[in-house]
Amino acid sequence: MKLSADTITTREVLDWQGLHLLNFSQSSCSQKVRILLAEKGVRYRSREVNLARGEQTTGWFLGINPRGVVPVLVHDGEVHVESNDILRYIEEKFPSDQHSWFPNDAWQRDLTDRLLELEDELHIHLRVATMGYLLPHSVAKKSEAELEAYAKNGADDPDRDQIVAWWRAYGDQGITDRQADEAVEAFDRAFSELNLLIEDRQWLLGDEPSVLDIAWFITLYRTVEAGYPIRVHPALEELYERMLARPAFRQELTKGPRWVQVVGRLYRRFRRLRGTSLESVYQRWSRRMNTLDTPKGKLPS
Repeated sequence: MKLSADTITTREVLDWQGLHLLNFSQSSCSQKVRILLAEKGVRYRSREVNLARGEQTTGWFLGINPRGVVPVLVHDGEVHVESNDILRYIEEKFPSDQHSWFPNDAWQRDLTDRLLELEDELHIHLRVATMGYLLPHSVAKKSEAELEAYAKNGADDPDRDQIVAWWRAYGDQGITDRQADEAVEAFDRAFSELNLLIEDRQWLLGDEPSVLDIAWFITLYRTVEAGYPIRVHPALEELYERMLARPAFRQELTKGPRWVQVVGRLYRRFRRLRGTSLESVYQRWSRRMNTLDTPKGKLPS
């Protein structure tokens, strides 16, 4: 989605020439865009917006994207937001020499649109998995000063208001059992659909990777790292292994502040040892759904 120049108060970006990506190393939406740029060999200038330090709440950044989220793509002074829209824009402006990352076939285009929308709908659940099972609450929660800045800097934006409300609730109570259950149910439903789709092909749209594989790779990685039992979807698990073997995909997993990676690794191990990883949530939810006789993925015996 291209933003109108009239809505941008940080006017300097309107003079930027070339391709610039405002992003954060460990932002899932930023990772999607960087993977596509790497796969296509497109050169760009990376401008880090450090979410861990609250840089997305500054008046400077909110003057570019009032929603206060990354990534933001600036191309010759034009500002584009929303990661899936940015992926489309990159494919249009920088067509690949080898194969298109977006399909030309009408049926595949419809499928791509629907599955990108489904992936986008999982973002709130991905936040639950990340903040509940990949980082300690004491590290992940935001200060009141940061939330106040987030709420007051920049133009009014209802989406940003919802984000601020979510972070306030998270700061007060962490991730609730209901949020965790809703997340694993949403993941199970989406992954079960993908598992059926991938049973007779190498990639989600056929023999070549597409934008769908890029978008879903990051979601799969986050949920697997949080403890989701991807083995209940065996065909999708095989696809995930193929994704991990692709250099442009794999290189995104090592980026970011070293301390965040170390803390996250120790915290994930702690939750696994305590039996409180996302897998334990899935098992609890699965037992309850078995009682209700609801179709879903099943853990192997």
